[in-house]
Amino acid sequence: MRNVSRDESTTGTSEMSDTGILLDDALLLVEQNFYFLHMGEFLGRLSKTEDLSDRSLFVVKKYENEKAYYFNAEIIQELLANARETNKEEISLFEYFVEFNAFRGICMATVECLRFESPFKIFMQKLFGEQYENFFDIVSFVRNVLSHNIHSEIRLSEKDYDGTLKRIRRMGRNADMTFAFQYSLNLPELGAPNDSYIFTCKINFEKLEEGMPFLEILTMWDLLMLSELCFNLVMTYRMKEEKALQEEEEMWAEE
Repeated sequence: MRNVSRDESTTGTSEMSDTGILLDDALLLVEQNFYFLHMGEFLGRLSKTEDLSDRSLFVVKKYENEKAYYFNAEIIQELLANARETNKEEISLFEYFVEFNAFRGICMATVECLRFESPFKIFMQKLFGEQYENFFDIVSFVRNVLSHNIHSEIRLSEKDYDGTLKRIRRMGRNADMTFAFQYSLNLPELGAPNDSYIFTCKINFEKLEEGMPFLEILTMWDLLMLSELCFNLVMTYRMKEEKALQEEEEMWAEE
């Protein structure tokens, strides 16, 4: 498992350009949010099945100059009670914030990665081919919705999709788009469980309207699969980069 903390001693930041550093940070953020999603889901399930209310709910963070922040035990108790009262197959308040913050973080970082003219963007363009722009638009759409949302139920605002729709029209592309990704075909090195492990996503940007429920456009399953895809793309890119670097070092060693 990759170290998902920032360790400048292993990233060679002194030899990297500013763009390279920013790209590496954004790639790392995709990984960190995906790990956060998994740990958060585990803790969310644990809080539903285990009675943690009898544990010490006293939490304090201490800082320099004898400063400390004390977390409210009553709020923690309320969240634990909410989890215990939530059906195992339903979503608790804690799980809700874990999932949507992770989805937002993953898609936000992926979009930032693709804003740079970099080897990662070239890797993505070669991998997706004609589907690259569709992928970028879908990830951007998720990032926009989850960054702008202020509704208790996630509903669309015009600014969530208007810029993307204008971009699609400007490029002369079809706004009724489908993105399909078959792991065994597109990323065979990851060893997909079977040939039917496919992620397909469809959005008609021409039909999006203010106030539409977000989860009627993309389901929770879609968001989980999209997040997993972003993570797998980053990991595959890193593996290819590490392999290329190793081969280069071996070539120099032979000379």
